[in-house]
Amino acid sequence: MKRNISDRDLKEILGTGLADNDMIDAKIEEAYSIIREKAKSKGQGNSTGNGQREKREVKDAGETNQGNGRQRNTGTKKADRKQSDKKRAGKQNRLLGKRILIGFGSAAAVVVCMFAFCVMNPVLAREIPFLGSLFEKVADVFPYGRLPEEDTTVLYTESETNGTSTDAEGELDTGKNAEDVGKQTGSGEDVLYRKTDGDITITLTEEYASNQAIFIGVRIENKQEFPEMASYADGSGTQFMQAWTKESYSFRPDQIQSARSIQGKFEDAHTFLGIIRIDYSDIDVNESLYLEACEEAEAKGEELPSVDSETWDMYFSRYEIPASFDMELEFTKLKGYLADPVRPDYLKSDEELSQMTDEEWEAYMNALPKDWMDYQYWKAEGSWAYQLPIIQKDEEARVIKINETNEDGIGFESLEISSVEMTLNTIEPGDASTIAVALDADGRQLESGSQNFYELSIADHDISTVYLYICDYDEYMDEFKGYGLSANANDDDYQSILEERALFKTIVKTSS
Repeated sequence: MKRNISDRDLKEILGTGLADNDMIDAKIEEAYSIIREKAKSKGQGNSTGNGQREKREVKDAGETNQGNGRQRNTGTKKADRKQSDKKRAGKQNRLLGKRILIGFGSAAAVVVCMFAFCVMNPVLAREIPFLGSLFEKVADVFPYGRLPEEDTTVLYTESETNGTSTDAEGELDTGKNAEDVGKQTGSGEDVLYRKTDGDITITLTEEYASNQAIFIGVRIENKQEFPEMASYADGSGTQFMQAWTKESYSFRPDQIQSARSIQGKFEDAHTFLGIIRIDYSDIDVNESLYLEACEEAEAKGEELPSVDSETWDMYFSRYEIPASFDMELEFTKLKGYLADPVRPDYLKSDEELSQMTDEEWEAYMNALPKDWMDYQYWKAEGSWAYQLPIIQKDEEARVIKINETNEDGIGFESLEISSVEMTLNTIEPGDASTIAVALDADGRQLESGSQNFYELSIADHDISTVYLYICDYDEYMDEFKGYGLSANANDDDYQSILEERALFKTIVKTSS
């Protein structure tokens, strides 16, 4: 069976709104691992995959700070919005998890539940010239569109005439001959931004850093042909790889372990081109006090300290992101989602799952092997490590102060704007359950380009004027979010509803 569950079906199954975002997949995978480890440490005995507990935690884990490999709950605003969902405990959680698994039993199970996929064969992908900017090549499928060439730093280039490869730092790689360049499958010798481990060569081609995030061009070459991979079912043609990383930054003393998404498309059967985006909010959290508190609690056999919007400042602070800094980046694992995975015989059918009692279903989930979802993926492990300087360069980067609220203390603090994105910074009480929406000058909704709902892509939008709204979260999700979906778009009706129902609204002129 093809993966034919729609995002709308998913939202009905899960009972909440999900961002159309591939990063959630990485968070799911990480959440499973963390839940198992926490269960072991607390003696709860669910280390092999308690489905009902994992479903509940996974929905929340998909919205935690992506940059922190430990994935502890840092009490972000998005987590606060989910508090009402977290109150659905006991049997409701078991039933929810069971419904999710049944709904996707023949559609590659739980991780895939966050996305509907369609098949795209990399062999049939559009021909792309080998030379030139990777940013340019994937602009049509990258959520943030085309990145500014004038602010891009080239890290690695190829010479078609003599078959040599040159790092931007000046090192030559003479291991690739002209034939290899033409085929785009040769590995060559390691240079600063091109590394090979086994059959896989990963090249960092260029970088762009704004006031909000780092964007790095990544080319992944495989001596063997890639299998058919999945792509989004939204018609964008976007494909992606997940990359497990170890990251070090000169402005902080510790190392971050993370799961990043590389969004792009296949150039041919041997080559994937994509962009990895690292938001500064992923890498600026100082959690040292919280880790110390957790270690102390574990040593005493106590519960780990809970964190919410009221206690966040007790345990966490933020590093200042400098205008320039050094970064060490190592890829340790790659994962791609197969278009047509072969379902293992030991997985139950939808019909069999639907006939299980809650107790039978929970026992079945606990009996599954830890790697039971691996049949869905192409994977590669190794070490591809790089050192690169990061310099923020964007003439369009600016922060627009707003500092407006209603009588309940709900409003906007500021907008952070670059050439490719806009971040909404809200002001809200800790117990508020709200969601912010932004429309461009033409009344079209600005959509998120990442795992953070408030990091908006401005590609193909006129943001000279921005209409900002804050709505009640449940009311928005249940009653009028659908008006803003592209498939149902009626900008006038949608904006009229927002004008009438928003808890707070304002208009911001972004042009000087």
